This record gives sequence, structure tokens and C-alpha cells, in this order.
Amino acid sequence: MRRVNASLMLSVVLIGGGAHAGPIAQRSPDAFIKAIQSEPCANGAPRDQAGVCPPAVGATKGFTLFDRSAAKPGAAARHGATIAPRPRWMSTARRHRSVLSDLMITFKVGSSELTDQGQAEAMSFAKALATPAVSGARFEIAGYTDASGSRIRNRALSQARAEAVRAFLVSHGIDQSRLEARGYGSDDLAVPANPRDAANRRVEAHSLN
Repeated sequence: MRRVNASLMLSVVLIGGGAHAGPIAQRSPDAFIKAIQSEPCANGAPRDQAGVCPPAVGATKGFTLFDRSAAKPGAAARHGATIAPRPRWMSTARRHRSVLSDLMITFKVGSSELTDQGQAEAMSFAKALATPAVSGARFEIAGYTDASGSRIRNRALSQARAEAVRAFLVSHGIDQSRLEARGYGSDDLAVPANPRDAANRRVEAHSLN
């Protein structure tokens, strides 16, 4: 009887342990926080004590973490799509990419549903945003696709994915006023030399303040 009970208890432990096992985020909350706080200012000026860059001439106070080439005016309009307006913080100059240039949030094929691994990454980012160190930071959650498929479909899918990430973050305690979701389709490919490369299918976080 004791052997039977011991076997049952061992089975419960193994089953219970497996139930809690799941994907582990590739980047820790600390890695995201460091990326937010350590990015250089667009004009090379030092950050203030709050980690914010001084305002550029004729611009509001803020800093840019990412680069993105300007979308050609009217390109999407000819296909019936709407081009997201250029954020006021965006510069036409190319900038270096950081860990926020690709949040490593994955989705099911052709869907805006996050994979289990994607949820683990998004949870790590949410934990970072919830810390006092970056509690005042606001972000654009930007979705991108590769160049396969139609421009209109890519724009819609990238928007849906950006909104899915935003919804996930909000559901885990991040104030929705800190997040804006925008889809850019296949604009600004991460790997221009290979428009269909998987690296082009990504979600980025762009600082808005």
C-alpha cells in the first residue's frame, strides 16, 4: 500500500510540475528596462535624471529609439490603404536598432493570435513597463509584415497584431493611455535585401515621450 501511495504521489508531482512548465521569455524585464533607459538621444545629448532626452529644436520633449524610413506618400492610397501618419518624434535619419526593434513576440501563422512563446515575451515586456523606473514611458506598438501577400492585407494583419499586443499588455495591468497600436505592413523592412525574410515579420516598441 505504501508503494502504491508513493507512486501516486510521484505521479501527481510530475503532472503538477508539467502543468506549470511553459515557454520562457528570451529577454528579461531588466533587459527591456535597460534598453529603454540606455538608448542614445537622437541629437547625441545626454539624458536628464528621468532618462528623457532634451527636446530637439522645434519639437516636443522626447527621444527616439528606432529608425524607420519614410513611407512614400500616396503609395498605399493608390491601393486603397491608409498610411499611418509619421509620428512627430520620427527622424528620416537611420538609427541603430536595439532590443526593442524586435520584441520577439510571435504569432500563429496568418493570425493575430499570440503563440505561447509570444505571450511569454509580451509578459516580460509588461513586467518591465510596470516597474517604477519606466512607469512614465509611453510607446507606440508597431506591427510589421514581410512583403508576401497584398499590401492591403499586410497592413490589416500588422495592425491586428499590434492591437493584439497592446490588448495583452493592457490585460496585464499596463495603462492603455501609455500605448498606441499601429500597423505598417511591409513598410520599412528589417531585411530589405530579402523582402520575404521572417525577420521582417516583427513587432517593435517606439518611444513616444
